[in-house]
Amino acid sequence: MNTRRAYSSQVRQEKAAATRQRIIDAARELFADPAHDFTLERTAAMAGVSVQTVLRAFGNKEHLILEAVGTFRQSEGRQVIRPARTVEDAVATLFDDYEQIGDRVIRMLAEEHRIPGFAAVAAGGRRMHRGWVEATFAQQLKAHPARHRAGILVALLAATDVYVWKLLRRDLGLDRSAAQSTVARLIRGTLGNSKET
Repeated sequence: MNTRRAYSSQVRQEKAAATRQRIIDAARELFADPAHDFTLERTAAMAGVSVQTVLRAFGNKEHLILEAVGTFRQSEGRQVIRPARTVEDAVATLFDDYEQIGDRVIRMLAEEHRIPGFAAVAAGGRRMHRGWVEATFAQQLKAHPARHRAGILVALLAATDVYVWKLLRRDLGLDRSAAQSTVARLIRGTLGNSKET
């Protein structure tokens, strides 16, 4: 085996990974500053690379947006979609994610109709959120008559939406514990009511 070639390949991989992370960090910084538009050109300039390098690393703008905005982070070793032992456990898991990505998601949602690529990523995020709610509360939903489950699911989606997190944490200024208690109360109220309104 050619050890020099293997070493060279490893160095290239490490450099590519570092470049990729710089691009993600730059994109996230742009998301955190609503005074600036999110573009590939701005992202590339902030990361110190060319637009072509950004495209080589991510394939297209949509993939970069998805990486920059973030998702439920199964890739970080935390299994997010799991049956909830308690409502509080489910809410803590949800807030773990929102505390990391909530502000970026809110900005993306605010601009999804203006910036190409955001709408597709937002739609994917909504599907992911629905999947999380369905999986997390599957047992509790089964406890209700089938005819009521669709309405209960909609209420759970609303109670756990990122905009509720924003309202509680950013607009009302609640600390995380108080915000989580409020969402848990909304969820318990929803699950405790078997009647559709």
